[in-house]
Amino acid sequence: MFQYTQNVVHSVKRLAQSALIAGGVALVSSPLMAATAENRLGTEQWSIENLDQPESVVIEHQTGRVFISNINGQPMALNGKGYISLADQNGNLLKKQWAKGMDAPKGMAIAGSYLYVADMQRVHIVDLKTGETVKQLTAANAKMLNDVTAAPDGTVYISDMAGGGIYRIQNDTLELWFSSDQLPHPNGVLWHQDSLLVAGWGISMHSDFTTDQPGTLYQMDINTPALKAVPTGYQLGNLDGVVAINDALYVSDWISGELFVLEGKERRKVLSPGAGLADIGVSGNTLYAPMMMDNRVVAWQVVQ
Repeated sequence: MFQYTQNVVHSVKRLAQSALIAGGVALVSSPLMAATAENRLGTEQWSIENLDQPESVVIEHQTGRVFISNINGQPMALNGKGYISLADQNGNLLKKQWAKGMDAPKGMAIAGSYLYVADMQRVHIVDLKTGETVKQLTAANAKMLNDVTAAPDGTVYISDMAGGGIYRIQNDTLELWFSSDQLPHPNGVLWHQDSLLVAGWGISMHSDFTTDQPGTLYQMDINTPALKAVPTGYQLGNLDGVVAINDALYVSDWISGELFVLEGKERRKVLSPGAGLADIGVSGNTLYAPMMMDNRVVAWQVVQ
């Protein structure tokens, strides 16, 4: 499972395109949810090349510093080769291995003075000033901790894509918080407008990453908690990252390599950079796209 070769990716992309066409007929026929090709991202601002399977990008808004997680190997390997790169907002790579000694680091979030990094069964808590890991929290029953988001009260939420749960950190304690058969493969997570958004990868995942049913974007009331499908995000694709720019949500599909914007009652495809479009990040009107299979990160200026 999760074999990391270009041949597999090309095969997955072909299978996924067929699956999305077959599974999206009803949605495409709906005028409220039609996925139409439109470039809303304008031109590429910059790119950083020669990375090592970049999976996630997060920005420190006060300084403009850009943090990039690099898997640097098999996505479920425990090899100690994963690391975090540091760049500035102009695309200059300041330090390729700013924080290192990780296994297969993926999603990240900033809470207070620390960077929280999801890495298989562990969450690394990294000092933003030094790049040193000050603490590691372990979820022994997790299979692949994937994305991270932080609520204003400091609670940190982490998805377990392979294990099918959502964990949370409160008072330096990591625990399983939510799981549901409705969401067997949660991927991207985002705290947005007093609720938790969760991007599902899909239902019945095969060894080549494809699913029998495309993933849906869900909204969760953490006080319940209960899943509610975002109408424009219903069975959208094999979803990875989700970010918000003003009232619009941008969602990436890792397999098809498509980027969608959900706004009001419409969803539109705004970019198709290729397979491996992973956990996107945002700062202001700039969207950061980690292209995992191309070993690069691209910054796009979003046109409003």
